[in-house]
Amino acid sequence: MRLNVMQNIKLLLSLLLIPLTGLCQDSDQLITEIRAEFKRINSTSQLEKIELFNDTFMEYHTDGGGQLTGFFENNNLVKITEWIGPSHGTLITDYYLKDGKLFFAYQQENKFKDIFDESGEWIGLNTSQEETKFEGRYYFHNKKLIKQLNKGTRMFDQVFEQRKFLEHMNSIAELLRKKKTIKNLKH
Repeated sequence: MRLNVMQNIKLLLSLLLIPLTGLCQDSDQLITEIRAEFKRINSTSQLEKIELFNDTFMEYHTDGGGQLTGFFENNNLVKITEWIGPSHGTLITDYYLKDGKLFFAYQQENKFKDIFDESGEWIGLNTSQEETKFEGRYYFHNKKLIKQLNKGTRMFDQVFEQRKFLEHMNSIAELLRKKKTIKNLKH
């Protein structure tokens, strides 16, 4: 009887663990595919670049301004770089798209280096030198976040919200696509 119970427990455990193993393998495979597409896009030298500055995409002005750059491959938007320059440093987000859908995003928050006098008192910022305070890597599949890797601490208490992140990316992607369409009509 005791042997029979142990066999049933082993069978039950194996039935529970097999699907979980499959999920991990599927997730690992997706991450591998995402990384391969990310590398392919970054190594492509024939991407057409469309740029927008400050007022054309920013709701609020920052001290350092802002720049939005779309990279198109055969008229398809495959990468967006959003650069924002607040007074304390730079915020950079790279969005990677395939078939119009976000599959990977990389965020970096950089702070200008502090300047101190001889006594150790803070006197300002060195705007020619930055230090990375935060890096975030976000992996998506079918509009869902499947993995998030963070390094460092954000400069502000900002929490990643998938819905807002995707809405923002979609709105700036649409601005870049419109600018590309207008450019194509002029030529």
